[in-house]
Amino acid sequence: MTSTQNVSISVLVITGMLVAFSTIRVFPLGLDLAFSAMSHQLINARQMFVMHITAASLALVFGSIQIIPVLRNRYLSVHRGIGRLYALAVLLGGISGFLIAFQIDGIIGTAGFALLAVFWVFTTTQGVRLARAGLEPAHRRWMTYSVALTFAAVSLRLQLLIFAVGLAMPYHQVYPFLAWSCWVPNTIFALW
Repeated sequence: MTSTQNVSISVLVITGMLVAFSTIRVFPLGLDLAFSAMSHQLINARQMFVMHITAASLALVFGSIQIIPVLRNRYLSVHRGIGRLYALAVLLGGISGFLIAFQIDGIIGTAGFALLAVFWVFTTTQGVRLARAGLEPAHRRWMTYSVALTFAAVSLRLQLLIFAVGLAMPYHQVYPFLAWSCWVPNTIFALW
C-alpha cells in the first residue's frame, strides 16, 4: 500500500468518525437545537429521524473501521462481526431515511434522499449476499459502493459547511441540490 493510499484511508476514517460523533449532539442538545435548520421538516418524523441519525452514525463508524486494510485483512472474524453490525445499521438507517425523505418539501429533495436510501440498502444487501456466497472480489466491489453511500453523510456535512458558512445560504435553499450532490459523486467515484 502506498503512502498516498494510507493518507486517503486515514482521511476517510477520521472524517467518518468526526461526522458520526458530531451527529450524536442531538442527545445532549435535543433535536430542535441540534438540527434547527431542518426542524420544520421533522414535525411528523421526529422518532424516525432520531433512529436514522443513530443508525447512520453507527454505519459510518463501522464502515470507517471496515476500510482499514489491517483490520479487514488480518482479522477476518472481527471483519465479519463488524460487517454484520454495519449491515444492520444500514438497514435501519436506510429504511428510516427512506421514510424521512417523504417529509421533505419538494419532489427533487424527496427523490434524491429516497433514492440514496434505496441504493444504500440495495448495495449493502448485495455485498452481504456475495460475502455469504464466498465471492470476495464482488463482495468488496459492492461494499465499496455501500460505504461510498454511507459517506454521503460526510459529503453532506462538508457541502453544508460550504453553503452555510462560505456562501451564507440557508439549508432550505440548498437541500434539493444536497439531496443529490451528497451521494451521486461518491457513487461515481466508487464506480470508477
